Amino acid sequence: MPKKIPNGIPDTIVVGDTSALISLGVGLVLKDCLKISKIVVPKKVNQELEEMSQFNDEDGSAAKETLDLILKGKIEVLTVKNIAKVRALVSANTRIDNGEAEALILAQENSIPIVITDDFRSLSKLKEVSENVEIHLSIYLLSRLVLENIISIKDAKESLNRIASLRTWESGVIYRFAMKYIDDLN
Repeated sequence: MPKKIPNGIPDTIVVGDTSALISLGVGLVLKDCLKISKIVVPKKVNQELEEMSQFNDEDGSAAKETLDLILKGKIEVLTVKNIAKVRALVSANTRIDNGEAEALILAQENSIPIVITDDFRSLSKLKEVSENVEIHLSIYLLSRLVLENIISIKDAKESLNRIASLRTWESGVIYRFAMKYIDDLN
């Protein structure tokens, strides 16, 4: 289990992008993830969550839950210092959007080792330009919940199936990859 710092927050920290936070929210494990990792987001992700919260669907509900955690100080919003670097990253890589670019640059500026995203389309490009930052899918935190004995493998599979159903992953490569990852935890 990660070491706890004095305020009780694990010393592991990740930058989350909108897609990963929505996945963890619809999978009903976002609050549990805060037991194993501090989560920070850039302002652009916060803005995207605010936009998504206007919808009356599962993604909108997950966005509202995430915004509530931000409001309560459980998830921190940080400002990217070098917006020019964000713009350059987006303009040079059509698969990387502003939220993902801000997440990566925020991680680099603050020496945060991990960015989580569920935008499978941008995953390989983010990994190419990430330098010393690891890029992972939300399954990274879901599997850590299992490894830290917060949830069972059965619970993780149920969460993943809920995510897959609500985010239309059932026939996609991201679902097969994530399920194999959980199966390999046995």
